[in-house]
Amino acid sequence: MFSDAPDAGGTGSPGHHPTPPPSGGARAAVPRPPLSFRGWGVVAGSFAVQALCFVAVYSFPAYAEALGRDFVASEVSLSLVYGVSGAMTFATGALSGPLADRVGARWPVMLGMAVMASGFLLAAVADGFLGVLLAYGLLVGTGAGLCYVPAVAVVQRWFVAWRGLASGLATAGVGAGTALVPVSAWLFLSGGDWRSAFLAMAAVIAVCGPLAALSLARSPEAYGLLPDGWPKRWPGDAARPGGFAPALEGMVLRRVIRGRRFAVLLLGGVLLSAPVSLPFADIVATARAAGLRAEDALWLLGLIGLGSVLGRVVIGVASDRLGRDRVLLGCGLGVAGMMGWWAEAASLPGFAVFALGFGLFQGGFVALLPSVVVDLYGRRSAGGLIGVLFAARALSVLLGAPCAAALAAGAGQAVPLWVAAAVALAGTALLAVATGWPRGDAGALQAGVRGTGAIKGRAAKADAARPGSASARAGRGLRSGEGRLA
Repeated sequence: MFSDAPDAGGTGSPGHHPTPPPSGGARAAVPRPPLSFRGWGVVAGSFAVQALCFVAVYSFPAYAEALGRDFVASEVSLSLVYGVSGAMTFATGALSGPLADRVGARWPVMLGMAVMASGFLLAAVADGFLGVLLAYGLLVGTGAGLCYVPAVAVVQRWFVAWRGLASGLATAGVGAGTALVPVSAWLFLSGGDWRSAFLAMAAVIAVCGPLAALSLARSPEAYGLLPDGWPKRWPGDAARPGGFAPALEGMVLRRVIRGRRFAVLLLGGVLLSAPVSLPFADIVATARAAGLRAEDALWLLGLIGLGSVLGRVVIGVASDRLGRDRVLLGCGLGVAGMMGWWAEAASLPGFAVFALGFGLFQGGFVALLPSVVVDLYGRRSAGGLIGVLFAARALSVLLGAPCAAALAAGAGQAVPLWVAAAVALAGTALLAVATGWPRGDAGALQAGVRGTGAIKGRAAKADAARPGSASARAGRGLRSGEGRLA
C-alpha cells in the first residue's frame, strides 16, 4: 500500500494531513491570471532559458557528420557525445533542483550558462575527439542541467490551478530550441566550420543566458502575491495571504523519496524517457539510411520542435481541465505509437508525420511530468523532486542512444524502435499505477484546486470541520487516496 501522502503544515510528520480546498465549484471560479501577473514574466524567462539549453544540447547532430569526418569517429562514438550531454543535463538536476529550493532559480541558472559557454569554447579548440566528448558532453550537459530543473521548478511555484498551461508555455522553450536547431546550425556554419559555430554558440549563451535568468523570480509570496494571481482577500473571508498554503506546500523531500509510490513513479519516468530521447540522437541517421538528403533529415529535428511547442501549449491547456495525470498517460501511449510509426517510416512524408506526432506527445510528456509530481507532493520541494526524477532519467538518455545504435548495427534500424515502443508502454503502465489511474486518487488535490482555486481562510476550516460537508468529503478522499493504491 502506498502511504506517502502530502502533509499539511510542511513538517512531514505522518498523520498530519492537509486541509483540502472546497470541492464542487465551477472551473470558471479560477479565472486566468491577468497579463500583468508577474508569473507570466517567470514563464517567459523559463522559456528562454530552456530554449538556450536545448538548442545547445540538441544541435549536436548538425555537427556530428563534420566531427566524425575530422576525427574519424564512428556512429556509436558520436552518439555517445549526445548521450553524455543529455545524461548530464538530467543528472545534474539532482544538485540544481534542491539548490534552487534553497536559493531560488537565478543563481543556479547563471552558473549553468557560464559552464555551457565554457564547454563550447573548449570544444571549439579541442585537438581530439576525446576533448570534444569531455567539453561538449560533460560541460555543456552539466551547464544545461544547472539551468533546466530550476527553470522548470520555479514555474510550478507561481501557478497551481493553471499549472498545466504555465508549464506547457515554459517548457515550450525546449521545443523552440529543437525547432531552431536547423536554423541556428545553418547560421553558425555559414560563417565557417564547426569550430567557429561553437564559438558563436558560446557567445550567444554568455550574453543571453544571464539576461533570461534575471526574470526567474523565486516565488509569488516573495513579492506579496499568490499563485495564479489569486486575490489576497476573498469575499467574506479574513485576509490570509497564505491561506491556501497548508494544502499546497506539501511534503519534505526525504519523506517523498522513501515512499513506494515515488519509486514506481521514478521507474515509470525512467522507462518512458528512453524512447523519448532517441529521436534527437537517431532521427537524422535513420532518415539518411532511408535515402533522405542530409538537409531534409536535419529539418526533421525542426519538425519535432514545432510539434513539441504545439503539444506543450495545447496539451497544457487541456490538462488543466481534463486532469494532468490522465493527459500525461495519454502522452505516454502516444509516444509508444509514434515509435512504431518511426520503425516503419520509409519516405520523407512518413518521417515528417512521425516528427510532428512524436513532438506533440513528447512535448506533452515533458511539460506535464513535473506538474504531476508537484500536484502529488506539493510545492515545498518542487526543485528537489523534479531534480531527482530527472536525474533518474539520465540513465535512459545515456544508454538509450548508444544501445539503439549498437542494436541497429546488428539487427537493422526497425528493431530498436519496436523495442522502444514496448519500453514506452511499460513506462506508461507504471505511471498509471503511481497516479492511481483510473480512480484518480493522485488528482485529489488538483481536483480541489480546479474547483475553487484556494482555501478561503477560516471559512474553509469551518466548512471542513462540519460532518458531511463538501470539504470534509474532499478531505477524506485526499487523506485516504494514497492508502487505497495497491
